[in-house]
Amino acid sequence: MKSGERLPSEPELARIFQVSRPTLREALKALNLLGLLVSRTGDGTYVTEDSRNLFKTAIHFSAFLTDVDFLGLIEARIAIEPHLAELAAERATKQDLARIRDCLSKMKSSLGDVQGYLKHEIAFHDEIANAARSGVLQAIMSSLRDYLLEGRIKITADQTGSKNFAFHSRIFEAIENRNPSLAHRAMLKHLEDGRKRYEKYYERMQIANAGQPGSFPVTATNAPRLAAVSVNRRNQSPRN
Repeated sequence: MKSGERLPSEPELARIFQVSRPTLREALKALNLLGLLVSRTGDGTYVTEDSRNLFKTAIHFSAFLTDVDFLGLIEARIAIEPHLAELAAERATKQDLARIRDCLSKMKSSLGDVQGYLKHEIAFHDEIANAARSGVLQAIMSSLRDYLLEGRIKITADQTGSKNFAFHSRIFEAIENRNPSLAHRAMLKHLEDGRKRYEKYYERMQIANAGQPGSFPVTATNAPRLAAVSVNRRNQSPRN
C-alpha cells in the first residue's frame, strides 16, 4: 500500500487474511507501535505518510532482531555516499556550502576531542546528503545515522585526527569547486580507508573469539564476509 493510503475495514482485512478479528487487531496494534500505521479516531487506519520513518523503522526493527553488521553499514555507505557527494557538487547552494564549511571548521576545532569531532563529522556527511537533493537517498542515510555514529565510536573512534580531517577537507574542496567526479573519488577514498579499519576490527574479534561459540555475533549476513576477510588478507598483498 502507498504512503497515506487508508486501510480496508477490519472485517474486510480479516476476510482477506483469513484471521480472527482479535488476531488482526493485535497485528494492527504492533504496526502502529512500529510507526508503520497511524490510526485516526472516527476515520480509520492509514499507512504513515513519512517515508523517512518507514526506512528508519524497518532498519531499526531489523537491528533489534539481529546484531548490527557494521561492516555491512560501511559497505552501504560506499555504495551511496560517493554518489551523494557527486550530486552535492552539482546541486549545492551557497547556503549548503556554508553549512558544510561550518561543519568542517567545527571538526578542525574539535581535533583531539573524540565526541565533539564525531558529532561534527556526522553533521558534515548529513549536510552533504542534504545538498545532494535526493530525497530517497537522504532518507536512507538519515535512517542509518545512529548506527553510523555507534560504529564510529566502537570501532574507529581513534581515527579523528589530522588524516581523517584531510579526507573531509578534500571532499569539501571538490564540492565547493563544482567537480562531481573528484567529489566522488574523494568520498570513496575516505570510505575505503574506513572499510579497511572495520575489516581489521572484525578480523581481530574473530581471532579473539575463536573456539568460543556464541561469544561473537556472527550473522548470516556477515559470516561469509568475515571468512573472506581472513582469506583475502592471507592471499593478497597489501594495497598501496
